[in-house]
Parts: sequence; C-alpha cells; structure tokens
Amino acid sequence: MTMLRIGLGAVAVALVAYGAVLVYFRLNEDALLFHPERGTPPPAAAQLGLESRDVTLRSADGVTLVARVIQPPPTVPATKAGWTLYLHGASGNIGNPGYNEAWAKFRDLGLGVIAVDYRGYGGSGGVPSEVGFYRDAAAAYAYLTGELGVPPSRIMIYGYSLGSAVAIDLAAGVPAAGLVVEGALLSVAILGAELYPYLPVAWLARNRFASVDKIARITMPKLFLHARADADVPIAHGHKLFDLAPPPKTFQDVAGGHQDAFRIDPDFFSGVARFVTQLGLPLSGG
Repeated sequence: MTMLRIGLGAVAVALVAYGAVLVYFRLNEDALLFHPERGTPPPAAAQLGLESRDVTLRSADGVTLVARVIQPPPTVPATKAGWTLYLHGASGNIGNPGYNEAWAKFRDLGLGVIAVDYRGYGGSGGVPSEVGFYRDAAAAYAYLTGELGVPPSRIMIYGYSLGSAVAIDLAAGVPAAGLVVEGALLSVAILGAELYPYLPVAWLARNRFASVDKIARITMPKLFLHARADADVPIAHGHKLFDLAPPPKTFQDVAGGHQDAFRIDPDFFSGVARFVTQLGLPLSGG
C-alpha cells in the first residue's frame, strides 16, 4: 500500500505540474508570440539612402499607428511605379536595421515601400493581437490606396515570418497585383505543436494566424520564398502552403536562415525582380 500511495502521489504531482505548465502557456501566450520593441523607431541608416518618412494612420477600431513610407526611386515614373506593402514579423519595429536594409533592396528594384508597425510596436498605440494585426494591415492598405493614391494593380503585398499570415489574410480580402510571403508558417497552432509536442497547443492557442485555412482563396499571383536552413519556420510549412495555393504561383527556396536569407542568397532579390516583372510592374532602369 505504501508503494501505491507513493506512486499515486507522484502521478498527482506530475498532473499538477503539467496543469501548471498549461496555465502558464495559456496566460502568457501573447508574451511568447509577440516581441515588440516600443518607442519611436530609429531612422534608417544614412548609408541606405532611403529618405524615408514616418506617417501616422488610424485603424478601423481607432488605434493610432505609425508606418514608414519610402518613395520609389526617380528612375521609375511615379504614375507607373509598383509599391511593396510590407508586413513584418513578430519582433522589433519598423526601425529594425534588417528590415530597412531589405527595403533598400526593394527600392533599388524600383519599388516604393510602406511598412506599418502593428499595434503595440514602435510608436503605434494599442496592444498586440491577431485581429488587431489584420486591422492594422488593412489600415496600411487603405492609406496606400487612399492618401498615396496607389491603385491595387500596382501593389505587391509582402509578408515576412508571422507577417506572412497577416499578408495572406489581407490578400484574401483586397485586390492587389500579387502576394509574396517569406518564411511563411501554416499556422501558430501547427508550428506550436511541432515546437511543444507534449502540449495541446491546438486547444491552448487563442491566436491562430491560420494561413493554412486561407491560402486557397487567393487567386492573385503568388511567390513563396523560404530558406532551406530556416530553423524558426521549417521549409515544410512553405511547401505545404504552396501546395494548397491555387495558381499562378512560384516557390523559390533560398540559402540562409530565417533572418538572413536576403543577405546570403544572391538570387533572393533576383527572384523578387522576376516576380515583379511578371506582375507587369517596371523595374528601376527599365
């Protein structure tokens, strides 16, 4: 009987500990998923020559947001230039040096860029949330088509990492020339279950970001970029999303990891340039 009591006690302790882990994940889900940097975003490094400006816009539910606007280069007529609506990942803000370095490459191609800081990031108000991110992306799209007067036929929606889910949600609801996703995940629940196989992540997760349920609705041209050595979002996620997407679509695997592929693979932006040409948008210098 003593051994039985000891065994039952050990099981009880294990169940309590497991329950505590579940409660911790449930209560701290947002902190585990979102990693914003608050405060005024620093300007882009001078050597990038972006001449960017940060503007204020407002989401449909009244949250004040900050976005960075980079005009297309003068080598492309303003009335014909394409624009990248860039939706960044779960960390940092629009002052992140890596983001600005990538945006300089877009500008070199002949594109303008608008990148919004989600609620709770940088100088934007509010608190991060999945629904909030979708509203923030829609606000950036409204500013681009309204205040900046860019028609949907010249807009390329671009989502990086968690921003890929935001981009896919936006592209499922608005017209645009095309969609690019980089390091895209199927959903937070699926990725979480891979990272924590002993936890019921599908039940725990309130934030879904379920691109797997939306990608089939997007009929515009699509480019899927994914690093072969991506340790944060395995390339299998990108392949599965690509398989579920209707044509026209292109998959490009690239060298490097989740954060540095655009620096490491010389064909990264060559692939983007080919896609931009397929969309009928002009490149810098013709």
